[in-house]
Amino acid sequence: MTDRDRSFCYPLAIQFALPQRYREDRELGDTLDGLRGAGFTGVELNIADPFSLDWTDLFAFLKEHGLGMFRFASGLTAKTLSLSLSAADDETRQRSVIACRRMIRALGGTGIGIIIGFFKGPVASDRDGARSRFAQSLAELVPEAAGHGVPLVVEATNRYESSVANSLDDTAALLPASEARGRWAQILPDTFHMNIEERDTSGALVRHAALFSSIHLSDNNRLFPGRGAISFGPIIGTLRRIGWKGFLAIEGMTTGGLLADARDAVEALAPHLA
Repeated sequence: MTDRDRSFCYPLAIQFALPQRYREDRELGDTLDGLRGAGFTGVELNIADPFSLDWTDLFAFLKEHGLGMFRFASGLTAKTLSLSLSAADDETRQRSVIACRRMIRALGGTGIGIIIGFFKGPVASDRDGARSRFAQSLAELVPEAAGHGVPLVVEATNRYESSVANSLDDTAALLPASEARGRWAQILPDTFHMNIEERDTSGALVRHAALFSSIHLSDNNRLFPGRGAISFGPIIGTLRRIGWKGFLAIEGMTTGGLLADARDAVEALAPHLA
């Protein structure tokens, strides 16, 4: 079977940072072609400055390489601009809400979700306060997200990275109880973080299946699947058994380069995706 003959039960995406001058980056073009050949159909992009970006050109560029943009990963933006939706300083929190509104409007009508991971805020001394402030920010943003058709996707990240939304239960509890819940306000499981926070990974996925439309696959050492100790067969098997519909996204650190590691990850996952 050649790369281009691959067909999987779930669409595959991969996350990486978009170079500033992406059209002039020949290596990026070759990498995107290689990813498409390996079976990927979409990308999740970290973008340092999304507010000066020509989104129409970016979508066209990706389409030229046979890929779509599935998610905007806001972590690099949050780090670059010092944003936190759970900041104790209300000026910072409000500035972060305004920035997220701008992201929502920029993506309006595309259906591309905004991942809120690092954007949630770091570890805080007042965990309950941080959770309350984040829930307030989310409540302010979800109506706008619904109005523009842009899902806000809250990633469950481990307690050592954030005080907000650690387990899937924690994350689900922060979503507003409205018709937007599960559609315009979603959660995002990540197997690396689940390996730390969950007692029963499959059970948590089943319990919250209605609240997520994508899942990050990352090994226990934060490398790509197949380079650590997590067994991905039972995880994918659980999703298939319950009839979950969505896409899988590979995320993590690389050791041999994005394309080489992505191909290795596909080889590791392929028996479970046939």
